[in-house]
Amino acid sequence: MRMTIHNARTSKRFGAFTPRHNDRNFNISHAEHIDPERTGGNIYWNWTGNPQMTFEDAEKLFYEQYCRTHLDAKNARYVAQRHPERVRTMDEYRQNPRTCPEETLLMIGNKNEYVPAKTLQAICNDLKNWEEKQIPGLKILNMALHVDEQGAPHIHMRRAWIYRDENGVELISQGKALEGAGIPLPHPDRPQGRNNNRKQVFSQQERQALYEICRGYGLESLLEMQPRERSKSGQALTEYQARQAEERANAAEMRIQAAERAAEQARRELNAIQEENKNLQQQNNELQQQIEQLQADRKWNQDSLKMLVEARSESNKRLKGINNAIKDKQREFEAIKEDVEEVKEYLTEGQQNRLAEIEREWNDDERGW
Repeated sequence: MRMTIHNARTSKRFGAFTPRHNDRNFNISHAEHIDPERTGGNIYWNWTGNPQMTFEDAEKLFYEQYCRTHLDAKNARYVAQRHPERVRTMDEYRQNPRTCPEETLLMIGNKNEYVPAKTLQAICNDLKNWEEKQIPGLKILNMALHVDEQGAPHIHMRRAWIYRDENGVELISQGKALEGAGIPLPHPDRPQGRNNNRKQVFSQQERQALYEICRGYGLESLLEMQPRERSKSGQALTEYQARQAEERANAAEMRIQAAERAAEQARRELNAIQEENKNLQQQNNELQQQIEQLQADRKWNQDSLKMLVEARSESNKRLKGINNAIKDKQREFEAIKEDVEEVKEYLTEGQQNRLAEIEREWNDDERGW
C-alpha cells in the first residue's frame, strides 16, 4: 500500500481552501463523489473540543484569539501612514493565501486495499502529537476522517503556523515558526527561496515520522516505504478525486460567498438610499415649515404696512388741518394788531402798559409757531 501525505493551502482556481468541505458544512447533494448514507461514519474534531462548533467557526475563533492583536496593530499603522485601503478584516487575513490555514491530506492505500478507518485515525493523532511537539508554533485546528467518499478512507487535517515576534505578539508565519523550532535550510550556504526553504526539510521529517508511526502499528511490511516520484506516478486516484471534490466544494463556497457579498452590498446601498430619503424628507419638511412661516410673516407684514400707510395718511391730513388752522390764527392776530395800532394813541398809560404786555405774549406765540 502506498502512503499519501499532501500539504497545500490554496488552489490556483479558487484560492484558499475552505474547511466546509471537511466537516460537510455544505449541501452534499451536489457532491457526486460523496455517499450520504455513509456520512454518519465520518469523524470530526476541532481544537476547541466543542463537537457542535463548525470547523469554520472554530478557525475564526482561533484567529481572533491568536492574531487579533497583530492585525489591529498592523491596521493602525496603515491608518497612521494614510493608507486605509490596506486595512484588512480578520476574515480577509484568515483567507489570505499567505496566512490561511494549511491543509494536509493523509491516506494509506487505495479503494481496493486500505487500513481500517480507526487505525488511520490513530495514526493521524500520533502524527498530530509529533508535529505539535516538534514545532511549538504549529497548531492543529481540525481533523476530519472521511469514509463516505469513493476510494480509501482519508483524513483532512488543517493547521496554522504561529510565530511570536520580538514584542511577544503572535501572528501567522510558517517560515518564522519553523526557524524558531530550529529547522534548518536544505542548503544553508545558499540564499533562502522557493527551492531552498525550511518547509522542505520539515516535510521530509514529517514523512519519515509518519513512516515510523506506521511501523509502530505493524504496517511496515504492507507499505511502500520509498515515495514514488511524482513525475512517474502522478497523483493517486483517491488523492486526485479528493482534490477535485474540494475544488468543487470551494467553487460552491465561492459562489455562496459572492452571493452573500452581493446581497450585503445591496442591503448597504438600500439602507443608504433609505437614510438619504429620510434625510431629504426631513429637510423638505423643514423647508416647508420655513416657507409657511415666511408666508405668514409676509401676510402679517402686508397687513401691518397697510395699517401704517393708512395711519400716516390720516396723520398727514391732521397735520395739514393744523397748519391751516395756524395760518388762520396768524392772520387773525395780524388783524387784531392792526386794530390795536389804530387806537393805541388814545389809551391811558396803564392801558398802554397792558397792551405792551399783550404784544410780548403775541410775539412769543409767533416764535412758537
